[in-house]
Amino acid sequence: MFRLLVVTLVAIFGILQVFGDPARRPEPVARSSALEVELIPAAYLPSVDDPVAPYVSPISDAEAVKMALAAGDDLRQTRSAAALRGTNLAPPAPETVAVAATEPAVEARALWNVTGTRVNLRSGPGTSNAVVGQVTLGTKAEMLSEADGWYEIRSTDGTVSGWIFGKFLQPG
Repeated sequence: MFRLLVVTLVAIFGILQVFGDPARRPEPVARSSALEVELIPAAYLPSVDDPVAPYVSPISDAEAVKMALAAGDDLRQTRSAAALRGTNLAPPAPETVAVAATEPAVEARALWNVTGTRVNLRSGPGTSNAVVGQVTLGTKAEMLSEADGWYEIRSTDGTVSGWIFGKFLQPG
């Protein structure tokens, strides 16, 4: 115990000798000049004598409100709440494509757009079924059947088919 006390005192004495002597302290760094900052030229600043004129729209406020309401109505008609939830999506009759000749006497089906970036196609309706393929954003597909918010689709080029959840489809 005595040795530990002696070693500690010697260490403290050594530290004080090195850092306690003002001659041994490092010199503080002094800046040789003030910081150089570029100033914004006065030409870029607005003048008090020449205030900026406010923007005047070519349409009135009432016309702008009517345009916004019409755009909202159009959006609601094209994207119904059911399409966002993926329930009870009845295919509209927008764009149609004839079914291939390999399936005789089958009517033309409405086309749907895939709205997800990369969506898995499954072997059946539900996430417990195996993934059989993938479709990407904007892929056009025919709807074949529906079950509990899941839809069986086939791409228009016929390369992939499977079940997709309804929230990733939009009429179109």
